[in-house]
Amino acid sequence: MTKRISIRSYRKANPLYSPLDLVVCEGESEVDYLCELARSWRIHVHIIKGEGTDPKSIVNTAKAKSKEMKYDKIYCVFDRDNDLPAFLSGIELCKHKNFIPIVCNPCFELWPYLHFQLRETGFGSPQQMLKALKKLPGFSSYDKDGVQIFNSTHGLVDTACKNASKLASQKCNDPKEDPFTNIHVLISRFMDLKKEQNFLERNKARM
Repeated sequence: MTKRISIRSYRKANPLYSPLDLVVCEGESEVDYLCELARSWRIHVHIIKGEGTDPKSIVNTAKAKSKEMKYDKIYCVFDRDNDLPAFLSGIELCKHKNFIPIVCNPCFELWPYLHFQLRETGFGSPQQMLKALKKLPGFSSYDKDGVQIFNSTHGLVDTACKNASKLASQKCNDPKEDPFTNIHVLISRFMDLKKEQNFLERNKARM
């Protein structure tokens, strides 16, 4: 693919791209970061914010969208934040619907943190996670800005994936553990789409 995709296009599903995935996120910072990443890799993914901020509402949004269009894979992105029972319930509901839960414990800011270093001891709370992130290069003034995350980390994605995979293995893939994330699973899917995704209209024109 050579066509650069407008960042606004991710808010709508474009059926001309195949495979086509849906990613429903808890917050705007996650949406903005993933849109920037997808655009930089010249892939198309339908990336939206859920109708609500709790894990259940994220899954319900994904369920509603899955009835509107056929997707190859559906991902639900949410955090533990300060509500562990809701977090774990959301994971189980996601699996029950055959969606893929992409989670961070304690919060999404663990992902940019892992671009710089691996930490095995718990942060305790989202607030402590934010304090730790702000000590890293490019994040002293961070304020839930997904574009800032992308700009400060896009050259270190491979390092973050290795750290996240190692952390998940050390935590026995248990999302209850702090820290934990499996966002590298979603990033790996984006990498696969770089190789697999076709723009069907262009291909039809060549036939």
